[in-house]
Amino acid sequence: MLVKKCVYAVVLGMLFSTALLAQDSKNVAPKTIEAIRGSWKVAKIMSGTQEVAKNPTSGQWIAFRSDGTYLNHATQVDSGSYRLNETQSSLYLESHVNPGQDKGSPKKITEYKITLQDDSMILQPKNEKSGKDAHADNMKYHYVRISKDGSAVK
Repeated sequence: MLVKKCVYAVVLGMLFSTALLAQDSKNVAPKTIEAIRGSWKVAKIMSGTQEVAKNPTSGQWIAFRSDGTYLNHATQVDSGSYRLNETQSSLYLESHVNPGQDKGSPKKITEYKITLQDDSMILQPKNEKSGKDAHADNMKYHYVRISKDGSAVK
């Protein structure tokens, strides 16, 4: 009889601890694909440790929508689709705006290293170019969230 009570006590203890652990698992951070959604405005642009833009917030923003599309208002307007590789912290922007190219031509895909923390995001281009575009690897675009719904900035 004593053995039976001990077994019941152990089983109840295991059930109780499992319930506590299950509650902790609900506090998991959101996936990057969910956290990136919304509108982001450029706060600063860095090249290495030096800030390179005099007034980077003059209308430069990007919006990531829940349908997997983006709208980027930088030096020129760009739009297309995006996807993420969360294990490698990579963001891929597939541009649908290719002036001067026919509809059948391949789309331009740009890869970025992405870092998200609360309402800030850093994008750093991942280029394998050499020569005059090699400095782009050192550029970091710092964004701050301005809305969570992905609507265009006014």
